Amino acid sequence: MAYHSENGQEFLGLRSRSNGCHQVIYDATLGQRILFDIKDPKANLQAIDEALREGVRSRNVLSGLLKALNRRNIDFEYPS
Repeated sequence: MAYHSENGQEFLGLRSRSNGCHQVIYDATLGQRILFDIKDPKANLQAIDEALREGVRSRNVLSGLLKALNRRNIDFEYPS
């Protein structure tokens, strides 16, 4: 699952890693890329998809994503 903001400046996506865990990718055309590791490898992918879609429709995509993940109790790790 992958989504671009309406203005085309920001991207949200989900990828599966070889160990079965998932990562949410935030990428902005200004060169900012952030990877968030989803803590639970068995997290509900439908809920993650809903959070990505909600986030990408937000005025502030990154903030909208974080709020949407928290609202759905999807635990994630901030990059270090």
